[in-house]
Amino acid sequence: MISKELMEMLDENLVYLATSTPEGKPNVVPVGLCRAINDKQLIIIDVLFNKTRKNLEDNPLVALSFTDHKRMASYQLKGRAEIHIDGPIFDMMLQIREQKEARMRSHMQQGAAMTQEMKEKSERMKEWRKNLRPKAAVLITVEEIYSHMPKLDSRNNI
Repeated sequence: MISKELMEMLDENLVYLATSTPEGKPNVVPVGLCRAINDKQLIIIDVLFNKTRKNLEDNPLVALSFTDHKRMASYQLKGRAEIHIDGPIFDMMLQIREQKEARMRSHMQQGAAMTQEMKEKSERMKEWRKNLRPKAAVLITVEEIYSHMPKLDSRNNI
């Protein structure tokens, strides 16, 4: 079950999606949009997937990994993916994407004075993102969740 805190961490951090070919050849890509839509499912966006998309079509087993430095937490989630190129899941992903972009714009406007270099990078990123078209929503049903952090006990104060 995906906890509320884990949902927040997924939304706030860059996650890495691992897939593999049917023969087991691995592939890992960073994913900027990952949102838990309930306590068992996540949506991620396919904008630039190439090998990843082929792997998902041939082998739906996936793993996601991320680290939340703010909370000093790190997790791996394993599950099964479904590709949606239209319909309600795809529409939900588009809505989530717009919400996330609006939140990013708001943070940028509220931020302290940006250097000229930061402003230029921000403008380049906006232009780059305008040309990216979502190709699919990937719905992942989470089957396993693991913490990457060591367990602390009285014998092992790490």
